Amino acid sequence: GTASSDGTARLWNRESGEQIHVLNGHGGRIVYSISFSPNGAMVGTAGADNTARLWSVGSGQQTAVLTGHDRAVTSLSFSNDGKLVATASCDRTAR
Repeated sequence: GTASSDGTARLWNRESGEQIHVLNGHGGRIVYSISFSPNGAMVGTAGADNTARLWSVGSGQQTAVLTGHDRAVTSLSFSNDGKLVATASCDRTAR
């Protein structure tokens, strides 16, 4: 997956290079990072809109919006079992 300053994240077929999904949801603000869940069924994105978002890899649909940061969310990571997500923000907090 790729994250972009155009406000989207994109999922790609590794073998063909074909774009599979465009993940829109951060309101056109920069998407700083994208991370796959351990089982590969979900991705998380971190954005300049102060949110992290979770997406289904299969459908490309947004499944959750994680709020609570006061500034841009710059990264996120899934726990090894995929049950938890940690985020880091320019507001100097991790959640």
